[in-house]
Amino acid sequence: MKRFLLTGVILFIIIFFNISNNVESEEPKYVYPIGKVVGIKAETEGVLVIGYENDDSEYIGGIKIGDTILEIDNKKIENVNQIPEILKNIDNSKVEVLIKRDDEYKKELVKIDKKNSRLGLWVRDKVSGIGTLTFYDVENEKFKGIGHPITDSDTNELLDIKIGNIYYPQNISIKKPNGNVGYIKGEFDFKNPIGNFKNNYNYGISADINLKTDDYQMIELGNKYDIKTGKAYILFENKDRKVESYEIKIDEIYLENKNSKQILLEIVDKSLLDYTGGIVQGMSGAPIIQDNKIIGAITHVFKDDAKKGYGIFIDEMIELDENNKN
Repeated sequence: MKRFLLTGVILFIIIFFNISNNVESEEPKYVYPIGKVVGIKAETEGVLVIGYENDDSEYIGGIKIGDTILEIDNKKIENVNQIPEILKNIDNSKVEVLIKRDDEYKKELVKIDKKNSRLGLWVRDKVSGIGTLTFYDVENEKFKGIGHPITDSDTNELLDIKIGNIYYPQNISIKKPNGNVGYIKGEFDFKNPIGNFKNNYNYGISADINLKTDDYQMIELGNKYDIKTGKAYILFENKDRKVESYEIKIDEIYLENKNSKQILLEIVDKSLLDYTGGIVQGMSGAPIIQDNKIIGAITHVFKDDAKKGYGIFIDEMIELDENNKN
């Protein structure tokens, strides 16, 4: 009996040693943290239903706000301008519409406003905004950013992106929070994109961008188990468009969360508060640094307290990208 127990102890020690040895032998990964503000313009797959123009149910059919219209009369829809052109050539009073809802496809028969060649729906085919690049992944040769999925501002639905372009915004200004969430304003030169992306993941975008990393320093990729409450930093552009380090405080860490609200944080740096008033729309994606490791990215702001917000784990961003490769 003693020999059996001793053998069990020896076996446990060998297994534990092998596991520990494997963990210690894992090579650390390094990326370039960025913190640059960029402009984004994306075209959706089909057109997104954002509201009802006509409350008559015949003009709506079974179509709901947030649905994506892919085809009308068996003709593929790529932009809103196609719709009246298709409808004016239809003799019937109703038309068949193919929609996508929650990854399911349905066909609906909808009445046409013959006088105006319209459906009883408000739709949109493009979305634009501002966000922040988080890091450059050397291994996959991709820039990652935004920190949360791109959603429609009216429906809050995740958008099926057909193609998106990245721009370097000019004339940046900050609308500080004043009872509402603040935001970054900027102008885009739509004729001169600096990059593009196709996928819209749960953490944001993975893009090809013509941006040199010479001005940035590689840093070790952290793990969510490395994060602790207390002092940390974010990287974000200052008034002169130079990336600067600003102090924050991590208040809580939610290891089990599977959304983009995994790190509860607070801006404590006076210079950043003077500049932006706290976390503002467009700051999503700003990299979070702690103990000289990149550990996350900003994703959300509290509507009633712009100093506070949430972040996503950086290793979550990496894993989601790996799992969503085509």
